[in-house]
Amino acid sequence: MAVETPPDRPSEPERGGLEEYVETQLFAETIDSLEAQIARKKALADPVRYGLCYLLYERERLPRKQLATATGLNDNGLQHHLRALLDANLVAEAPTPDGADGRLTYYRITTLGIQEIESDVQNIG
Repeated sequence: MAVETPPDRPSEPERGGLEEYVETQLFAETIDSLEAQIARKKALADPVRYGLCYLLYERERLPRKQLATATGLNDNGLQHHLRALLDANLVAEAPTPDGADGRLTYYRITTLGIQEIESDVQNIG
């Protein structure tokens, strides 16, 4: 699908200027950036991380203990994956639900995470 180039933007990238071209064409009028988009894609490129996002997409909020059980990872292994997702703003810590053990850490999927998973749900399903 071709995108129409606005008159104030170049229609072709200059030599060696591909990243700047993409940044200008795709992210100029957003609060996002090419760097942040690539970081999200890298975070989701790992099957465990993608699975964590998908599980949180389905369930909205889960405790760390349940995420560890689902992945079969120990605390350090899970932390490695959660840190990448947190840094990419795909998941976030969530408030403990009413009546739940307040000592447990809960996680939820973010709006950006939902958009990434929903895009796949729409294009794959």
